[in-house]
Amino acid sequence: MKKILLLSTFFFVAIFFAQEKTKAEKLLVEIQQVKQVNKNIKMVWWMPTEYWRAATINTKQITEQQLQTLENMLDDYTIIAAGDYNLGSEINGVDFNSLPISNKFELYDLKGKKIPVLKNAEIDEKVSLLIDRFLKPLFGKMLGKMGTGIEFFIFSNKDSAGNKIIDPTKEGGFKVVLSGQSFTYKLPLVSLMPEKTCPIDQQKFPGNYIYCPIHGNKF
Repeated sequence: MKKILLLSTFFFVAIFFAQEKTKAEKLLVEIQQVKQVNKNIKMVWWMPTEYWRAATINTKQITEQQLQTLENMLDDYTIIAAGDYNLGSEINGVDFNSLPISNKFELYDLKGKKIPVLKNAEIDEKVSLLIDRFLKPLFGKMLGKMGTGIEFFIFSNKDSAGNKIIDPTKEGGFKVVLSGQSFTYKLPLVSLMPEKTCPIDQQKFPGNYIYCPIHGNKF
């Protein structure tokens, strides 16, 4: 258990403080959604296993073996962090007043079937440890009051046949409903797709492009 916690510490410190984050930042645009209506703001952050590799691809603090250990530990789960806040005023800025969301968070697959959140007893102890003893405090330290108001929801990502329910590399999608507001994710994640190169000038474009937007030729 101590080995997992120590490994997780080095792993996530490398993620948040690595200088090269280009690919991870592109991925964050797709997996993190924020919606604001007047003085209410909601955030949903899906954490697919693929994110951790993207975030550490340019750091030398994590070995391939350590990365694979964490990937294997998390791959059976869908992990989503979320927060619902009313914005207030403070002398030095904005105050985030967290709203309870434990019973106001729902996850639906592409066909609209509700995926049940796992009970604590159904979650691997190492995964629970990772979230409760590291991720939650880290979010609070980095994001202040907003971070302490974030809650984590864990779901099984395997169906009865052992296949992934949500696969960020394959066509599909899913929906999160947080306090009545919908957050839709379309898959595959473009940032995980190989870039396409225009044969005319060798310029690179996102992997979901079918035609070169400059020359009109089909990739």
